Amino acid sequence: MSRILLIEDRSLRQKKFFNETKIDIESYSDILDNAIDEKYQKILDELQKDTCNFDEYSIIISHKSAFGDENTRLISKLEKYCHNNHKTLVLFSGGIDTNYYLKDDEFELLEVNSKIFYSQNLKTFLEDFRNGNFQPLILSYGNRWKLNILLNILEKLNKYLGEMKKEKVLYKAFLRDNPDIQTIETLNINLYEPLVQERKISIVEIEKFKNSVLKYINESLLHE
Repeated sequence: MSRILLIEDRSLRQKKFFNETKIDIESYSDILDNAIDEKYQKILDELQKDTCNFDEYSIIISHKSAFGDENTRLISKLEKYCHNNHKTLVLFSGGIDTNYYLKDDEFELLEVNSKIFYSQNLKTFLEDFRNGNFQPLILSYGNRWKLNILLNILEKLNKYLGEMKKEKVLYKAFLRDNPDIQTIETLNINLYEPLVQERKISIVEIEKFKNSVLKYINESLLHE
């Protein structure tokens, strides 16, 4: 079985989160290496010396500010390693306000707020992983991750349409303001695909897309 590596330089903060959530992280030692204190220091030394070997891990999770003065360089090195070795990388931080998700043929990256990461979502993810499944988005959205992603999208679309003052906007700007939309292809569901013309999307097309999201949500709730 593949394993998970969790790199955390602030062990007292982690302990506080686990005390609040009642998660017994040691009970997942069969699938998770919790690198705190001495284990964290060992990984830091290995990253600095380029002697680290993460072959046994399919997912690496790290505090986004874990490596002090060398943080930018070492996080970049970790990201490059994951990209070159087809690993999933999860970064968590109290400074992350919006979930960020990227997936291509070689690399999967998720960024999530610390409070969300150290919530019951982590327990749900670990249980799911232990059962042979692999869905990092559970860390952001919980067990009903598909539905929660769509609910987030719907909420932001309603707000976006309420504030939209033009008939058309640049599609790139639309995606920038509604980043969760880019996770839809991971859901494997059929939604209306809005028409983009001359790199712009119209309010009519956004409405059609929003209505297809709403329809899917209603049908999902109906069949629960």
